[in-house]
Amino acid sequence: MSEELAASYVGGISVTTLRREVAEGRAPKPHHISGRRVVWFIEELDAWMDRIKGQSAPGPTHPKQTQNSWEAAAQAAGKISGQRRSALR
Repeated sequence: MSEELAASYVGGISVTTLRREVAEGRAPKPHHISGRRVVWFIEELDAWMDRIKGQSAPGPTHPKQTQNSWEAAAQAAGKISGQRRSALR
């Protein structure tokens, strides 16, 4: 997910705070997937949040039963209101 969505996903922190956390080695580093495109993986953000909460996150023993990760991140960023915006269904 993008930097803006990653910051929103982990609790609505600012992009500046996310960058600082990465620079100080507390947050997962982004991945450069092409050219200037930088993304964060949701699994790495989830593990970071688990560590912050004091829970060890050695690896998922079973898949999380949550809504679509991209949809959750977009909702956290206030990008969608729960309804599909695409005309394709």
